[in-house]
Amino acid sequence: MDEESGRSLWLRECSEETAEEIEGHVTGTIPEWLEGRVIRNGPGTLHVGNTQYHHLFDALALLHQFNISSSRVTYRSRFLESDAYQKNKAANRIVITEFGTAAYPDPGGKRFRQFKNALMIPTTDKVMSDNCSINICQAKDEMFALTESCYVRQIDPETLKTIGDKKNLTKYIAVNMATAHPHIDLDGTVYNMGSSFTNLNGTCYSIIKMPNGQLKDAKVVASVPSHRKLEPSYFHSFAMTENYWVFVEQPLVLKLGKIIEGTIINRCPAESIKWMSDEDTFFRIVERSSGRIVPVCYKSRGFSTFHHVNAWEQEGQIFLDLCGNLEEKVVDSLWVKNIEKHPDDPSRLSSHPNFLRFVLPVAGVGAARAGDNLVKKGCSTCTAIKQNDGSVLCSFEKVCAETFELPRINYKRNGKPYRYAYGMSAKERALMFDRIVKVDVKTGHTTEFAEEGYVPCEPIFVQAPDCNKEDDGVILTTLLKKGDPSFVALLVLNARDMTELGRAEFRAKGEVPQSFHGQYIGTKDTIHIY
Repeated sequence: MDEESGRSLWLRECSEETAEEIEGHVTGTIPEWLEGRVIRNGPGTLHVGNTQYHHLFDALALLHQFNISSSRVTYRSRFLESDAYQKNKAANRIVITEFGTAAYPDPGGKRFRQFKNALMIPTTDKVMSDNCSINICQAKDEMFALTESCYVRQIDPETLKTIGDKKNLTKYIAVNMATAHPHIDLDGTVYNMGSSFTNLNGTCYSIIKMPNGQLKDAKVVASVPSHRKLEPSYFHSFAMTENYWVFVEQPLVLKLGKIIEGTIINRCPAESIKWMSDEDTFFRIVERSSGRIVPVCYKSRGFSTFHHVNAWEQEGQIFLDLCGNLEEKVVDSLWVKNIEKHPDDPSRLSSHPNFLRFVLPVAGVGAARAGDNLVKKGCSTCTAIKQNDGSVLCSFEKVCAETFELPRINYKRNGKPYRYAYGMSAKERALMFDRIVKVDVKTGHTTEFAEEGYVPCEPIFVQAPDCNKEDDGVILTTLLKKGDPSFVALLVLNARDMTELGRAEFRAKGEVPQSFHGQYIGTKDTIHIY
């Protein structure tokens, strides 16, 4: 067994960027109509000097670009030159606190300076990092790297160079942080969801609208009060239908008091997250036209979720598809000390995400009697039972039997009825998904791509021109090779049957770690979607 087969590719570290484009060796066929760029974002290095990050979300962001033109493909990579990156590199140690890693003490620091810092009133912009390592968003001309904080960083999609200073969301809108998974409407409007911890009436979740993707024009169009004023829910994404926004308020909470305390005693934010094992998960529904909260309490047994797949309306009901975990250790499984354990170690935490569907009845709830199942017959095996107090208790159905995470769809079906979803899976409970799965959400049938010795990443669907079916197009993913850290390939699959059409292979200058999320930017497109 080679050294890397017993450890995760998430632990790779890039010691040298591939800053100048290199051309790949193409085998098979890259469709001539495929013209554009794939830009991906994710962890780049876990060490600065002799100091180490403790959680996968903390690693310094590394951007990857695959440029596709005339069936040729080039590759380059660059670190995001955030303030966190530059300050850490200058000090040769971790001096900026991240999600799971507190800044290391300054060995030459003065006691007076430490005392002065302790007396400073902590604000979100002081305790959050601009190490935007999770996702990419380009709706029109500008591209931004995203994370779950109050900061975004603009990057040049051609060179991957970081542009200008960090942008603080709190300077534009009344939110303290926002997700790294916005939605892009077909007209270029960007919607996102953020949390506000400074609202006079208590913590709330806010829907943000950015016409043409412009942060300067951003405004809050709806607010949802938190069930727990000082313990708001952690969330990573949200759903959007043609007429509603849907937010899952899960019992994975941020204990704000502990976060503030942590800024004074140098404790990382991850230590302030708690799973409320005995509490329910709530579904909060907001009308897009008015910003009005649907006044029905929808709830289910407690579960956690990172990623939504899709949501749509049908016969007065909202169908909500997501990747759900019925376990409490999802965030804990991504601690570096856990990832470093051998896969056969029984103490190693793993993840077992399921493709879950809920049905939320919007029409007719008031007239129903307690005990009624409000899910219309023949629609789903889910239930939505009206309770004596007027709330609706929802149960899920599993869309497919396989584990399923990092989902993507033909985004032109976002918020509408759809047939196919693409995501990552693993045959065993694992931290490293090793195959791409296509799911027929109507039948539960799955088709997969896997290759021995290689690991793909999150699939990106690109629709073919003049298509007449939802799955007319290709899947773009990267391939990493176990035991060969500088190997990387762009893989092109037929989205119909998940067979390989072609690939472009590269030898990077440094190690190529796994990435989280990415976006395809078509050369001829004026609006860029997911």
